[in-house]
Amino acid sequence: MKIEKFKKRPNGLYTLYFDNFNSYDFYEEIILKYELLITKFIEEKEFNEIVNDNKNYESYYLALSLLKRTIKTKEEIKKYLSERGYNKENIEKTIKRLEQQKYINDKNYARSYVHNNIVTTTKGPKRIALELEKKGISEEDYEEALKEYSREVEEEKLKKLILKKIGSNHNKSAKILKQKLLQDFTNNGFHQTTIKEILESISIKDDNDIAKKEYQKYYKKLSKKYSGKELEYKIRQKMYNLGFRMPEE
Repeated sequence: MKIEKFKKRPNGLYTLYFDNFNSYDFYEEIILKYELLITKFIEEKEFNEIVNDNKNYESYYLALSLLKRTIKTKEEIKKYLSERGYNKENIEKTIKRLEQQKYINDKNYARSYVHNNIVTTTKGPKRIALELEKKGISEEDYEEALKEYSREVEEEKLKKLILKKIGSNHNKSAKILKQKLLQDFTNNGFHQTTIKEILESISIKDDNDIAKKEYQKYYKKLSKKYSGKELEYKIRQKMYNLGFRMPEE
């Protein structure tokens, strides 16, 4: 293949025009490495090697562009490039180069992720660990990072969150509220033993106003079908299921 002419383009690219009427974009590093502005003729075998090498640079610059917008783990970069059609060699060379240049570092990523979630979210340590695992962070790296989320930090954060939830309760009895808090915070990645200890240490009293509100709601609904003692029994049953006693006058 004979190179007929070339044209310099933005972003460090050159377009080379060949005698077979095809044109290809190559990165400046490839142009210099293979002396493509000096060479007039390229064998097909060498051309395929050059194209593949150019793919390595293309993969690298694409990953770099992504990392300029947001930090990513090694596994996330691999997935991103694989979805865009780059082969294993392209991806491995890109990862190696990015690691050498310290653009990706899973240990630092894990530490930053844990710290940011402690400060800005309501997630517990178990949920954060699961999320980091899904991002391809090794168990060793996320366990090390989670040392910042100590038992003391978890207890302090959890107590604040539980008190806030109790303060905003408008329709649940103490019994049901505690059950819901245990379930919700367990699902959000906090340790069950820690949740139970805090709930046991906090006195949650049934709000008579809430009980009255629930009573009125069920009275309005059930009185359309029942009356007298049967109505009273049905309402008591509903209130009991919600963890309430009959409200005081």
